[in-house]
Amino acid sequence: MNTSKPRAWRSSAAFCLLTIGAIACSNLSPSPTPTEPLVLQVLTYDTPPISQVFDILTQAFVKLHPEVTVTKTPITSDPTQQIAGLAKADNAPDVIWTIDAITPSLIDARLLLNLDELANVDSTFKRDDINPSALAAGNGRNTHGLYMIPAVMESVQMFYNQDMFKQAGAPYPDETWKWDDLIAACKKIQDTHANVKCLGYSNQIMPDPSWWAYLVPWIRGYGGDVLSADGTLSTLSSPESLAGIQAYTDLWTKDQIAATPEQRGNCFVSQHCAVIFFVAGGIGALQQHIGTSFNWDVQLMPLLPKGRFTGTGTYGFGISSATKRPELAWDYIKLLATPGVQRAIALQRVGMPVLLSLANDPVLNSNGAAPANMQVFTQGSQYGLYPPAYPTACGNFYSGLVQTAISDAFKEVLNGARVEDAFKTADQKIQACLDTAK
Repeated sequence: MNTSKPRAWRSSAAFCLLTIGAIACSNLSPSPTPTEPLVLQVLTYDTPPISQVFDILTQAFVKLHPEVTVTKTPITSDPTQQIAGLAKADNAPDVIWTIDAITPSLIDARLLLNLDELANVDSTFKRDDINPSALAAGNGRNTHGLYMIPAVMESVQMFYNQDMFKQAGAPYPDETWKWDDLIAACKKIQDTHANVKCLGYSNQIMPDPSWWAYLVPWIRGYGGDVLSADGTLSTLSSPESLAGIQAYTDLWTKDQIAATPEQRGNCFVSQHCAVIFFVAGGIGALQQHIGTSFNWDVQLMPLLPKGRFTGTGTYGFGISSATKRPELAWDYIKLLATPGVQRAIALQRVGMPVLLSLANDPVLNSNGAAPANMQVFTQGSQYGLYPPAYPTACGNFYSGLVQTAISDAFKEVLNGARVEDAFKTADQKIQACLDTAK
């Protein structure tokens, strides 16, 4: 928890009234008048890299507002349900962490404040310098406004162990690679490294290989999609979508080059896998844990039949609609869009800047530390896909029916079920919800 010392007391002036009879006041002690401590409650995840972004933001805020105590309330369940529960208990947070896939449900539940009015009268807030797609990700399905100040602009790219590739006689990945190239290299690596599964699908945000940022690019890479353009039809069972899902799950069932959920752990650090797929926000932790034990770098995601696709997105902070201190909360979250905070996030390697003015800032250079190819995170965002928004009642890619249906179908395939059978069932479940949801 990051805190600053609140200003608890203010002294009041003591005075005497002198009367014509020379009556004097004496022995009167000053009477301090207590004021209510200023506390800003932030609901957020207490795990890296999100916790590190929180620390950077809070440190910048308390320098400007030393009279305020910032408290952290960890997210421990579905954020929408947790926030609603706190609001009912009259303990609503002032500031709420949110992410592109969850923001629409928070807006629909009227748990987030529209920040347009606060932003429009604040000349220090430079909306035009924020990546437009990151700003757009803070809208609802049918509601437009400013509900989230984005903290980072991320895209999933390929991290690879250079030493393992070299030892196996496999070339280093480059920007021309197709998935067939990576699969061939992986088989060489597994032939020369015992107890290794080449690909590790694991990260500290979503440790599930059915994570949308992994799965949806494969679906799009074969010409499919998860939803129709108008959002009314679930299309997981279209021929194109099934082809993409089949090719993705083949990494486990046919090619046998991907670690199972039980095997993966932190396999990149332990060198039980040679490749992982994650965002720049994970670099700081990898640098800390890997040290100089092996050489590694990053590269663009390999090409799929229909082109290059990868998951991209943003998370940030919004203001609770139940806050009693909207102006103070605004002073807190607007700092996310300042060069100082953005440079600190980039320098600590816990995220890529969301400000357009920092796209070529020297802070993004490797400065001799792995990974050297940092520019792929800027280049790769142009191939990025954002998670489509589902009706609140149906959940999203992180919780609720949508997440459960897709995750269950994926696990069934790894346990021997046919892709067509498992994902047609998931499609039917999601479609039933879409048919009844508003």
